[in-house]
Amino acid sequence: MKKKRILIFVTLAILLGFICKDSLIRAYVFLCNDKLEAYAVKMLDSGEIREDNYGNWRTIIFPEDNKVEFWTGSFGLVPSSTYKGFYYSVDNSHKVFSVADASISPLEINGDYASWTDGTDNNGSSTRIIDKWFWFEASF
Repeated sequence: MKKKRILIFVTLAILLGFICKDSLIRAYVFLCNDKLEAYAVKMLDSGEIREDNYGNWRTIIFPEDNKVEFWTGSFGLVPSSTYKGFYYSVDNSHKVFSVADASISPLEINGDYASWTDGTDNNGSSTRIIDKWFWFEASF
């Protein structure tokens, strides 16, 4: 009976982790923003576009946009994939997802939320977590 309870508990914990993953990541950003910001500033100081890793998260540094993206997950098959994560914005402003063409994908900003589309099925959104930190979702 005890083994069955443990198995049920572990199964529920795993399911809860999948369901709440985005919220847990946002909480991590809120609680650890000083550590994350130190990493982001260090990466931006390099002055070059490049990829790196922060723990298990893929990071992409964009010095010209003053932005560091942290990719926390993706799903789907090309041509219909969704990417999720968060980004650091030096100037505390919403940004278009890195692989979208910002010149044809203007941001529609409404307070702490912004969205963009390129006129096709490519779209995304950005939601402020705290100052300089935003959650993003992008679909292509």
